[in-house]
Amino acid sequence: MYYYLYLYIICIEFVLLCFIGFFVLGDRRCGHPAVPPNAKVSLASDTDIVPGTVATYECDDGYELFGAHQRECTLRGDWTSEPPFCGTNVAFRKPANQSTTVRGGSASNGNDGEKTTEHDGKRCTETQREASPWWQVDLLRHYAVKVVRVTTRGCCGHQPLQDLEIRVGNSSSDLQRNPLCAWFPGTIDEGITKTFTCARPLIGQHVFLQLVGVESSLSLCEVEVFTTEEFSNDRCAPIGASADIELAAFSRNCYEFNGAKGASFEEARKQCQEHGGDLIHGFQGATSSYLIQELERRRPNLKTLLVWIGAQKEPGLTSRTWKWVDGETVTKPTWGKDQPNNYNGEQNCVVLDGGRSWLWNDVGCNLDYLHWICQYLPPTCGSPDKLLNTTIEDNDYHVGSSIRYKCPQGHMLIGDKTRECKKDGFWSGAAPSCKYINCGGLTPIQDGSVDLVDGHTTYGAKAIYSCKENYTLVGNAERMCKDQGIWDGEAPKCLFDWCPEPPPVSGATVTTSGHKAGSLATYTCQNGFILFGSPSITCNLGGTWGGTPPSCKYVDCGTPAQVHKGSFRLLNGTTTYGSIAQFTCEPDYWLAGAEVLTCYRDGKWSHDIPSCELISCSDPEVPTGGYMEAYDYNVHSTIDFHCEKGHKLIGEPSLTCQPDGEWSGESPKCEYVDCGKLPPLPYGSAELLNGTTHLGSIIQYSCTTNYRLVGPVRRICTEDFQWSDSSPRCEEIRCPEPIVAENSIVSVTGNDRMHGRTLIRTRSSTQGNTYRIGALVKYRCERGYKVVGESLSTCEDNGQWSGVRPKCQYVDCGNPGRIQNGKVTLATNATYYGAAALYECDEHWQLDGVSRRLCQDNETWSSEAPVCKEITCVDPSIQIKGSIGLLVVTSTLSIGGEAHYRCERGYSLKGNETRTCLPKGQWAGAPPVCIPIDCKSPGTVDNGRVIISNSSTIFGSSIEYHCLPQYQRVGPFLRKCLDDGKWSGEEPKCELITNEAAENGALPLSVGVGCGIVLFLLMLLGVIYLRLRKATPVKNTENIEGAERKEDQNAAVMSYATLHDTNGRHIYDHVTDNLYDSPYGESLAENSAYGRRSDTESAYEPEPTGPNAVVTINGVAVR
Repeated sequence: MYYYLYLYIICIEFVLLCFIGFFVLGDRRCGHPAVPPNAKVSLASDTDIVPGTVATYECDDGYELFGAHQRECTLRGDWTSEPPFCGTNVAFRKPANQSTTVRGGSASNGNDGEKTTEHDGKRCTETQREASPWWQVDLLRHYAVKVVRVTTRGCCGHQPLQDLEIRVGNSSSDLQRNPLCAWFPGTIDEGITKTFTCARPLIGQHVFLQLVGVESSLSLCEVEVFTTEEFSNDRCAPIGASADIELAAFSRNCYEFNGAKGASFEEARKQCQEHGGDLIHGFQGATSSYLIQELERRRPNLKTLLVWIGAQKEPGLTSRTWKWVDGETVTKPTWGKDQPNNYNGEQNCVVLDGGRSWLWNDVGCNLDYLHWICQYLPPTCGSPDKLLNTTIEDNDYHVGSSIRYKCPQGHMLIGDKTRECKKDGFWSGAAPSCKYINCGGLTPIQDGSVDLVDGHTTYGAKAIYSCKENYTLVGNAERMCKDQGIWDGEAPKCLFDWCPEPPPVSGATVTTSGHKAGSLATYTCQNGFILFGSPSITCNLGGTWGGTPPSCKYVDCGTPAQVHKGSFRLLNGTTTYGSIAQFTCEPDYWLAGAEVLTCYRDGKWSHDIPSCELISCSDPEVPTGGYMEAYDYNVHSTIDFHCEKGHKLIGEPSLTCQPDGEWSGESPKCEYVDCGKLPPLPYGSAELLNGTTHLGSIIQYSCTTNYRLVGPVRRICTEDFQWSDSSPRCEEIRCPEPIVAENSIVSVTGNDRMHGRTLIRTRSSTQGNTYRIGALVKYRCERGYKVVGESLSTCEDNGQWSGVRPKCQYVDCGNPGRIQNGKVTLATNATYYGAAALYECDEHWQLDGVSRRLCQDNETWSSEAPVCKEITCVDPSIQIKGSIGLLVVTSTLSIGGEAHYRCERGYSLKGNETRTCLPKGQWAGAPPVCIPIDCKSPGTVDNGRVIISNSSTIFGSSIEYHCLPQYQRVGPFLRKCLDDGKWSGEEPKCELITNEAAENGALPLSVGVGCGIVLFLLMLLGVIYLRLRKATPVKNTENIEGAERKEDQNAAVMSYATLHDTNGRHIYDHVTDNLYDSPYGESLAENSAYGRRSDTESAYEPEPTGPNAVVTINGVAVR
């Protein structure tokens, strides 16, 4: 039972607490939520933000939101979570580096914008396995970094990231010197994108990622670094720009890359200006590195490697000052090698030259195929940031506009109330904050009251004080709730405010402004009396006059002393206090001292008695370059001024001292007059006779040779800084237009006014030109005329042409005559001087001599008359000289004749047997050739060998047939090649010898063996001798003949001069050690492998073994 009673009490307390919470917290409201830079927030209501209201955040175009997209107003009157962050990636394609690189995982893969998690194709970074590997990106300038986002590599083949440390700072070498942004002590999953937020924005240029204290490989697929201090590409896009425009933002500038089209310098500038900017200018350092990096990345897509920049100079060969398009002088240009060269004096614009590592090159401004880069700032600022409880009243974010921040009632604005959108696209100052202030209630005052305007006591509230009737408020009537939660000033008081008549004073009168508090009673002394004390008293609160009334006393200064050459007059006729004495002087004298004296309250005149002195003028100013003459400077005196040589007097030459002590005018000045040096006289000279150019100087002129002076010979420097008269000139002495005689033509060379061209004049085309000295006139005559007289004339220094004008005389050479077997044609159908006679022959005839004759000035035709000769072909026997076996017979060498060819015995004809003489004098076709008749190889014989004499099978060659031992030849020993291409006789055979024949050969065999041994020893000696001295092969024809005569007796014939085979090799060079052990055990192919010839080629056989051994030498069998 007690348990249920306890539960009942708990429930009652909970319900009471809920009711209390509803009444206490139900009226709580949230302040307007904070908004980060480059973001906007939307609410259901901007005025009444009750619990449950959701604030939705959205970033400006091109910026990415990190954190909560929505926040909710709680019952406590605050917002859930922290405000989000809107930033743009500033690491994209910036220079990157890492501790090591393996397997194609370069550092630049980590910020190339490709967020794939697969490393295939080398799309991620990768270091080798090492202690504490790291990766770094250079942002090229300082940024306030807030967020770093990392995309890790997917599975597999590497170690996951663990103990990752991210640092942001300005040290590029010592990582640990940079402040820590984030640290992840565990292992990061593979193939994910993880966001790291710095505890506070870190300002730095370098961002490092390192696996601290871990021996591993670092592989990253993408690293993004976000800040609010840079434009997004969307912010940079100009109004009306095409969607494919290439934009980039760096160092708070927008860059537009135009690499798909070309334009001249002015056209490129115009397009940039249409987007609110100009060609890139004023860049250096990090900005220059960034632009070069972007151009290098775009290099494969550029049609030319010349890109305009906004630098140019004034046209001309001598101008060397280069200026940016904004008017600033270029101070640190980065010219390429041998640049600028100002080729042709027209290269007045600058490009980045990709062929010179993007260094500067000067080119002509009218090249209309070059790319360009625009540079400009965005026309608006991003959405401004604001803190909690603040609101922004304006929504115009264009450059030059301002926004105002406002706090809710009871809050004080701390910071800038207004911010301006600056030209750089960012807001001035920082977002202000709002602080809630409550000054509390005020204590009422006695005999008065205090009222609160609108009933508020928070910041900015006003309190107004008031008093009852006949009471005056002493103090401030208004007080305001100020910054520190305190009412400003002190509390006022209410006091009574009526006074009686003021007290009287002897010798004085009194006037009052009233009798209420604050009224004045003013005292004034009578004539001759002096007031001592304050002249007025005040009616104070409480009904009494404040202060002590003044007193009035009588004062007399006495009569002043007389003045020499002067007098005085008492203006009011008395000398008491306040009286005035005025002094004057006689003519030509002036008063030295005070003109008026007043009697002061101490019984003395205000100044000393003045005196009268003779009037004199101050020392006059002596002009520079001059002097003056004077006796004194007293009144009516006169001074005279003079100037030195070369100066002129400006002003009055004399001044007089006037009665007012001033000179009659300003002192004159002596101005130095310099007419200056005159420009050089073309084709002449100017001489200063006195060596000066000041006033009165004289200059004298003279001209060079071939020129005469036109104008004054002398000029004088005058007072108006000009030389007298006008400048003379040196006029060139020229010859008049030459007279053109009848039937003549004149050509003039060396005429400077026509740029050196030759001018041709006829009698009807003269123009009245003049010609310089040295010009040359050449006289020629019209067709049919010759020049009589000197044909050349020169313009001389007297302005006349040299010599006597020639004349033109008519010349006729008459008929040139006829030509046999041809004809003569007059080219112009005339026979006068210069006419041509053309000669040509009839068909099958050719011209011997000139084909063209001219009529000469001696009335004869040039050269001898030609003749026509018959066209023949060259004797064909001359063409076949050196051809072997070829014979030719010709019927005639005239056109149409034939040449018949044949060959000698043993040769066959290849080509045309007959050739015809053509009209051009050449034989048709090419001469034939005679080819030797070849009987070809006769083939092999069974059980024997065929030897080809001299290795030739052509007509007349012979072949021998030899049989192996135990075999005998049946048929001819020798066959010859006949003219029909066949071998003579029948082909012999080698047949086996019967036993009877073998027995009959036993004795010769024994003799042969003995002879063979002797011959073998001789051959060995020959080999030794030939090794020391090579023998010269000699053709051995008689041995063959001897072998033919002694064929039946098996005689052996040997020539010691032919110990070389047919290829020039020694007969023993190719003999191996085992050859004599088995001479017939190897095939012919095996013998060839050792470098030996085949049966048909060999001239030597190795010695055989056996009872019937036979050695053949040069085709002769030796037993």
